[in-house]
Amino acid sequence: MDANQVDALRAAVSRLARRLRNEAPTARPLSATGIAVLGLLRREGPTTLQALACAEHVRPPTMTRIVDRLVEMGMVTKQPNPDDRRSTIVHLDPTGADYLAATVRQRSTWLASRIDTLTEEEREALSHAIPALQKLATT
Repeated sequence: MDANQVDALRAAVSRLARRLRNEAPTARPLSATGIAVLGLLRREGPTTLQALACAEHVRPPTMTRIVDRLVEMGMVTKQPNPDDRRSTIVHLDPTGADYLAATVRQRSTWLASRIDTLTEEEREALSHAIPALQKLATT
């Protein structure tokens, strides 16, 4: 892949990611990091503030502010870590899980509607690209 193709792919992926981030319930909007925290808690289960900050590449005080907002919204709870009283464990609440599920549904519906506008050949090419995109996103 040449430099122009790499630039085109980066730009397209960035625009698509931005468009997907904008597809979220409007009644109680969250930042991209707030939604990412809910998703991480759903996938990984309860975890420490420090682990959340590390996973999202933010400083611990920033993560504390994000989690405090999620607590105020009733989406997560914080509990003292029974193994280390200096740290806090964050748990996903049903309200947060419901919000995350609604966000995923809305984003998937939007993406499906956009995919429907592609030609059969474009949809097939996109389907074949999924494993490579997943690999890029996780390495």
